[in-house]
Amino acid sequence: MNLFEIAIKAAWDEINTPESFVKGDEFESYVQSHLFPKDKYTLLRKTRKYKVNKGDFVESTKEPDYKFKSIKSGRVFFVEAKYRSSYFECEPYQLKRYKEIDKKTPVYILIGIGQQPSAPEQIFLVPVKDIEYLRLFRSFLASYEISVDTPVDESHLRF
Repeated sequence: MNLFEIAIKAAWDEINTPESFVKGDEFESYVQSHLFPKDKYTLLRKTRKYKVNKGDFVESTKEPDYKFKSIKSGRVFFVEAKYRSSYFECEPYQLKRYKEIDKKTPVYILIGIGQQPSAPEQIFLVPVKDIEYLRLFRSFLASYEISVDTPVDESHLRF
């Protein structure tokens, strides 16, 4: 494939990226820069978005989006970032997998709700260990709400 074909393919892929993926990427950027900044958390790993052939699957994408380490305490934890317009629903296989990971390293689901993924109206940080049902409504999420523009305080990480 020559350089022109590569550029055309990249542009085609960008144009055809589903809106939900674009919003998810925007929210993940917000999470990393606003909620888990470099001066408070070390980014140990971020799941990459791999484009693979149809039918192929990259095993590392099964882990949550981020693995952070608190600079203050040294505690390590995972964060799965999800952006939605109203409620969040977890797939049964995802919840099961995250609960397995949580047995060794804490896993949190960070849910952003609103109209703009780069400026969510509400954010909830939910420990996977507290999730019993697949659908999480705002009534359940209320006790896990955190500030939208302040870095996550370690007290919100219920280890």
